[in-house]
Amino acid sequence: MCGRFAVGDTRGEDWADWLGIDRDSPWPDPSWNVAPTQTVGMIGEGRDGRGLALARWGLVPHWWKKPLAEFRATTFNARSEEAASKPMFRDAWRKGRCLVPAIGYYEWSGKAGEKRAWYITRKGNAPGFCMAGLWARAVIEAEPLFSFTVLTCAAGEATRHLHPRSPVVLEEADWDRWLDPANDGAGLMRPIPDDRAEVTEVGGAVGNVRNNGPELIEPLEG
Repeated sequence: MCGRFAVGDTRGEDWADWLGIDRDSPWPDPSWNVAPTQTVGMIGEGRDGRGLALARWGLVPHWWKKPLAEFRATTFNARSEEAASKPMFRDAWRKGRCLVPAIGYYEWSGKAGEKRAWYITRKGNAPGFCMAGLWARAVIEAEPLFSFTVLTCAAGEATRHLHPRSPVVLEEADWDRWLDPANDGAGLMRPIPDDRAEVTEVGGAVGNVRNNGPELIEPLEG
């Protein structure tokens, strides 16, 4: 699964150039500890090409009309094997594909009280990678709300000892294929390749969403 991730410092022009979007896009704040319900950037395909939008992490479907406080579903992840048919995600699968830029994500291991935190990224990761996502636009109390979910797949050998699921990480050559709603996603729903996955133990500070800074992804001393 993917319950926390890092986008790093998004303010550099290299990010805009890498993602193929306008340098004047409304970039989200830098973050090394993005948690569900927080706002972050996602990339979608519009009539004028790729564009960035700020969105809530945790998809709220377009048909939801009640106050957001009443939305209790856990939708920050969606299983790629089921999303096309699940009522919560199927409309977004058909017409709401997106890319979710990141530099890495976190997993935990161990029992309660003895949890160890791990940072997973991709070797040669510069400036980052994109996870496959789905987005939706709801109108709640007369205000538009953009939101998204991160798709997951079976974890590869490099990370399945931490969790059986992994975010879907797209190769750059596959971005356009994923954003095309006519594509069924076949062959794209894969984790970071085992030979490119880099798993590093980090400090427990990342477990507190109030902690946020580049020190969170530094290897644990000792």
